[in-house]
Amino acid sequence: IYIIDKGDVFLKIIFDKKAKNALEEMIKNSNENYIRVKPFIGCGKPAYEIYVDFKGENDIEESVDGITFVVHKEYEKICNGIEIKYDKDIYNKGFYIRSI
Repeated sequence: IYIIDKGDVFLKIIFDKKAKNALEEMIKNSNENYIRVKPFIGCGKPAYEIYVDFKGENDIEESVDGITFVVHKEYEKICNGIEIKYDKDIYNKGFYIRSI
């Protein structure tokens, strides 16, 4: 499990080796170098999507064990404290992201 939590840092992310390998593979197969975390807000808990993307001028970035994540500044609080799981046989697109 990898955790980044430096107090004022925007992201606290937990993921295991299996998820890390899948994230590294996504970056390897892309021209971009960042994993974007994008929340979808509705009724109840937010749903999250992750994909390889570029860093925009309104993004915050944080590196967690060699993986660089970006989140738009307006979603900073919503994306603080997530867990990323990976299993291509169970989850849609292989990833499951939840608030912790």
